[in-house]
This record gives sequence, structure tokens and C-alpha cells, in this order.
Amino acid sequence: MSAIASYRRTQLEHASNEDILVMLVAEAVRREALAAECLAAGDHDGLVAHLHVARAVFIELRLAFDPSIAPGIAKSLVETYSWCIHQLTAVGRSRDQTLMAEVQRVTAVVEETWRKALEMARFANHEESPA
Repeated sequence: MSAIASYRRTQLEHASNEDILVMLVAEAVRREALAAECLAAGDHDGLVAHLHVARAVFIELRLAFDPSIAPGIAKSLVETYSWCIHQLTAVGRSRDQTLMAEVQRVTAVVEETWRKALEMARFANHEESPA
């Protein structure tokens, strides 16, 4: 196992659920960028592979989401994840670069939102902990 693979495995094993969520969405962003590159280059196999992983991330997020944790935003998150899954599938069929760009934009917003939420939660927990 390479040093990088070992580091990533250790990082994942010690990550909180919230950190894993952010890592998953970041992986979807990364895979969508790679899919967009494959789409532009006409690389069908690469496109399909990267879209598959990005969809799998959103499927996992949708299935693992516990609406009791955030009932106010549960419906919106599940709908957003479902929309991403559907649109990624549509990109695979249509090869529409404009649609790919739109999915990337939405996924980037999802990632940034989760990063900020995690940052705010950590700040709030730090502020509330005894000194």
C-alpha cells in the first residue's frame, strides 16, 4: 500500500460522520469534473465511469440521510440529491455539456453548504465547551 493510500485510509477511519459526508460530496465534485473533461474529450468510457461514482455518492447520501436530524431541511436535501442523481443519468444519455455544468454548479453549492455547516457546528461546539 502506498503512503498516500495509507494516509487516506487512516484519515477516513478517524473521521467523524460529518467529515465523511463532506468527503463524499467532495468526491462527487471531483468525479463530476472528471466526467466533464471526459465529455468534452469524447471519452465515453471515462464519462460513464465518473458519472457512475458521482451518482453512487448521491444515492448513498440519500439513503443514509436521517430526516429527524434536520427535519426543516430534510425534504429539500432529499430532493436535491434525487435531482442530482436524475441529472447525472440524463448527462450520461444525452451527453449535454450544459446540463453537466448545471449539475456541477449545484453539487458545488451542496459541498460548500455542508462545509460551512460543519465549520459552524465545530465553532459552536468549541464555544460551548468548558474552558
